[in-house]
Amino acid sequence: MRENGQTTIVSAALYTLVTIAVVAIVLQIGLPYLTKLKEYGEIRKGETVMKNIDEIIAVVASEGKGSKRKMNISLSDPMDINGTSDLITIKKTTTAEIVSPRVKKTQGNYFIGTNISVDAYSSTLGDTNVLVIENEYIYFAVRKLDTNTSITLDQLVVRVMRKDNNSVLNATLDFCLDNDCGVTVNVSTELKESGYNLGKGHIIANVYGASYSYKINFILESGSDFVRIYISDLQ
Repeated sequence: MRENGQTTIVSAALYTLVTIAVVAIVLQIGLPYLTKLKEYGEIRKGETVMKNIDEIIAVVASEGKGSKRKMNISLSDPMDINGTSDLITIKKTTTAEIVSPRVKKTQGNYFIGTNISVDAYSSTLGDTNVLVIENEYIYFAVRKLDTNTSITLDQLVVRVMRKDNNSVLNATLDFCLDNDCGVTVNVSTELKESGYNLGKGHIIANVYGASYSYKINFILESGSDFVRIYISDLQ
């Protein structure tokens, strides 16, 4: 009888420990999942709001001058309306992977994406036409050359600026092939993709020398505080 009693007590203790362990495992697995599920729902709610705004704008625009609509919006995340770039933005920090990093998913006139902070566009600096790639850290501009233009490559990069303190890099970037620095070559430049809220900005300079050609690639990633530069397609 004594042995049976001891066995019962030990079994009960083991059963209790197993139960506690199972509950702990469920909580460890379940709570992160529930958090992601909640975040996913909030993102989908924001997406629905943007879809409704898109539809209302289309209706108001079709009705002509003086048309207007009132819309009630309820969101847990901040909404930013930028009149300069004509963008309405809802931002959320989340652990739920709705869209792969640096990817923009377009639906109608609105889009959803993660880690997309690069703008790539044409502009002017003084009297110089430029192609610009910039994010929250870096502003980078090269000459806009739509057709082959005769220049030396030290004239290609127009400005590199840190945006946190608006400090302009006081330096000249030059590119040489077989020690041909200062040689005049024909160059055209292009944006691989233009627009706002991109995963990365990519400027390509097509260089044509006397007996060779190559591309200079300037890439600014979303969230990066430097521009990656490399040569490709050497012929």
